[in-house]
Amino acid sequence: MMRFIQRFFKLLVVLTLAIIIFGGAAYFGYDIFIRPQKIAEQELSGPPPTPPPDPGLPDYEKCVQLKQAGKVVEAQAAFEQFVVNNPNSTLIADAKKILGEINSDLFFSATPTPDKEQYVVKPGDAIAKIERKLKTTADLIMRTNNLDDPRRLRVGQVLMVSHPDFSLVIKRKDHSVTVYNHGKFFKQYPVKSWNIPTGKPTPAIKARVTEKAAWKDGKRVAIDSKDYLGSGRWIVLSMQTYTLYTESDNPSLTMKPSSGGIGLEEEDAIELATLLGRNTPVTIE
Repeated sequence: MMRFIQRFFKLLVVLTLAIIIFGGAAYFGYDIFIRPQKIAEQELSGPPPTPPPDPGLPDYEKCVQLKQAGKVVEAQAAFEQFVVNNPNSTLIADAKKILGEINSDLFFSATPTPDKEQYVVKPGDAIAKIERKLKTTADLIMRTNNLDDPRRLRVGQVLMVSHPDFSLVIKRKDHSVTVYNHGKFFKQYPVKSWNIPTGKPTPAIKARVTEKAAWKDGKRVAIDSKDYLGSGRWIVLSMQTYTLYTESDNPSLTMKPSSGGIGLEEEDAIELATLLGRNTPVTIE
């Protein structure tokens, strides 16, 4: 009887140890492998987690409030600061869009600003002569001063003339076209079509604007022509594959370069052709 009790006790000890060992292993196996999987499945099946608030939101809202209050110059400065300080913000695209609109509105207005000078038209002046004298572009003089016909300058007429330092950056990865002025973001232009031949990735390319042209009904239009304001545009680069051009629903304004290029909406192509002069530096990244 005593031997039976001892054997039973030993068996009980062995069973207890087995339960402890295998039970512990099962628990740890569940904790390590199964439990994380179940948590992941629950997270996937439930609503997405609420993202943390954008830390740049308060600054962005202040920028918008300035614009809504009509304080355009102050809003311009605030948005410029926001773009510099918050490059990774979820609001950066919206901020750049608004800043670009403010920049072009102020730049093309006849409102006096620190970067503009007044020029009084003198006897014998013509747009081309003023362009050379002030080292600017005829397009820019016409747009800023709302001149429909550059042949009708009046002696004594006061023109507002800007002296920008524009550069253009074309990014192949995201198909973007962005203008900078004095090294600061000016405006990004949406691309309508990207007709660049594909090839092996290359390092950044340094190029420049070599020519600007206007087209209508397949014919080139001179800047002093009555058809100039309603024409399509080309901005030809030293890297001709990246020529920028008007791509319009109106076939009379669309003249696609044979070497390929980047198509822009009509108004964007006109504005960009106005901003960029010959030899404007271009970086293709």
